[in-house]
Amino acid sequence: MCPYTDYKLYHENMQTKDKKQEFIQAFGRVIKKLREESKRSARSISYEINLSKTTLLLAETGKLDPQITTFCKLSEAFYIPPDKLLKMVYEELPKDWTIVD
Repeated sequence: MCPYTDYKLYHENMQTKDKKQEFIQAFGRVIKKLREESKRSARSISYEINLSKTTLLLAETGKLDPQITTFCKLSEAFYIPPDKLLKMVYEELPKDWTIVD
């Protein structure tokens, strides 16, 4: 590969990582807001949905890219369908945000 191609691939990969991190942080803000509004502790929610407290707190702080099963468990913890939770996450992101440039 030529150096330009290597740079271009590197740059595209970095943009994708940035976009992924933006999404994960938006997800965390939504989860934290939902938990605080429900007035439940991380411990009680974790116990309810059979998820470690650490996993929940990592999600809240934007340090966890959840598996789809974890995403669904968290939506159930707040009694909302997964598609509504996803919509809430997208509403946290800038209006023209996309995962792919």
